[in-house]
Amino acid sequence: MSADKLIDVRNLNVTFKGEEGPVYAVSDVSFDLAAGETLALLGESGCGKSVTMKSLMRLHPAHKTRIEGQINIDGVDLLSMRPAALSAMRGKTVSMVFQEPMLAFDPVYTVGDQIIESVMRHEGFSRADARKRALEMLERVRIPSAAKRLDAYPHEMSGGMRQRAMIALALACKPKILLADEPTTALDATVQIQVLLLLKELQRELGMSMIFVTHDVGVAIEVADRTAVMYAGRIIEEGPVDDVLSNPWHPYTQGLLGATVHPGMDRKEALSAIPGSPPQLTRQITECAFAPRCSYRTDECLKPMPAAYQADSRAVRCIHALAEV
Repeated sequence: MSADKLIDVRNLNVTFKGEEGPVYAVSDVSFDLAAGETLALLGESGCGKSVTMKSLMRLHPAHKTRIEGQINIDGVDLLSMRPAALSAMRGKTVSMVFQEPMLAFDPVYTVGDQIIESVMRHEGFSRADARKRALEMLERVRIPSAAKRLDAYPHEMSGGMRQRAMIALALACKPKILLADEPTTALDATVQIQVLLLLKELQRELGMSMIFVTHDVGVAIEVADRTAVMYAGRIIEEGPVDDVLSNPWHPYTQGLLGATVHPGMDRKEALSAIPGSPPQLTRQITECAFAPRCSYRTDECLKPMPAAYQADSRAVRCIHALAEV
């Protein structure tokens, strides 16, 4: 693992035990994250983005999850870590902002108590000093009347305020890596922009690396240096965000952009929807999972998928794209 790589994932496979058999949620996923970099994990709901993120903190229930491959976090093999070391790493080295903060916070404790507990656990602060850090973080994420909100319960806050409090909790111990799992999805447009700007500002201040999960192309452009596009549990295209989104190689990425509203579009212009539906992941897909929905499909697409083609800091897994590039 290179010294400047804080995350290095190779050939990650995540399989869940389902009632009707295994679910192959993530298949052969590889990516890395450099110090100070932001990677956007882009794709539609159910493509494996959140499963991948939770795997980076080993948050899936062990009794019904099989994780294979390699995950190195800050030079440490995550999959071989003992529970005590894993607990110490969560929140300190790598932290996560979840999609729905109402579910992430414990409803029977105040927001302040939950931040204080994390700071005392990871930083060894006294309760008084941990409370000062908690107040500082609430102020930093610009929660109005922060001292009062410190003693508020999650249900006493608005959605936007809870999301800011979730960010404060995630950053309270100044982690090296932040995993942001669609943290703006449930917010209105104005609050969404405020949270995105806040995350970018805090990233600069704290010198963090960040993986930002989203299905919104506009958000990916706003926050990321690189993007990895996921479909049916695989990364099918990766590269600098401006290059990928201005000149997509994979037909799925092209379809995703074609179905997205862009600034300056004619109000009468129709969006190009991708036909069909994503596949069920109850079998291990070795061929191109997008082939049934792809207008470029040939018989070759139904054979085992080739390794990713890499060129000029970009990568793609598509026979059609190889012919074009």
